[in-house]
Amino acid sequence: MVMIWYCKIDGTDVVVLSEDQPWPLPSGWVQMNDVRPDTRLDRFGDWYGRATGIWEWVKYPDPPFNVVYHEGKLKNADTMVEISIETLPGNIAARLAALEAAASPPSP
Repeated sequence: MVMIWYCKIDGTDVVVLSEDQPWPLPSGWVQMNDVRPDTRLDRFGDWYGRATGIWEWVKYPDPPFNVVYHEGKLKNADTMVEISIETLPGNIAARLAALEAAASPPSP
C-alpha cells in the first residue's frame, strides 16, 4: 500500500493517507514528493514541508529545552546535564558575550 504525505506549507503538521483515500487538499497544504526523512540532523530543528513538495531541515533559533545556570555551569533544565554554550543554536555565545559586556563595562 502506497502512503501519500501531505504537509502544511512551511510547517511540520502532516497527514499521511493511503493512495486509495483521496483527500481534498485544503488551502495552505501541499502533497509531498516523498516521505518525511526519519533521521534528524540534530535536536535543534525539524523537517518542514515546502510549497515545492520538498522536505527542508530548518534550525530552531533557540534550543527546544530550557537552559539553566546551575553551580556555575549551563545545564539542560530537564536532565541537569551540563551543556557547552557553543552547542546551542541561535548564536547564543555571541549574544551572551554582548550582554555580559554591557552589564560589566570596563572600569575607568
